[in-house]
Amino acid sequence: MREGGPLWRRSSMCGNESECLEVAVGHGGVLARDSKTPHRTPVRFTAPAWREFLHAVTRGELAGS
Repeated sequence: MREGGPLWRRSSMCGNESECLEVAVGHGGVLARDSKTPHRTPVRFTAPAWREFLHAVTRGELAGS
């Protein structure tokens, strides 16, 4: 995290779309938010939980959720 707040990055899969996943990596883990609602409280993941989330997405385990 940087002074003044997290440094948010958009998914590389986003392209020019306005509906994207944004993440910020910091000492406490990973924050994730919807780019359409940046004012809402982001979801916080520990580093191990974020890795498992990404693996589940890659394996298609969350499709239709």
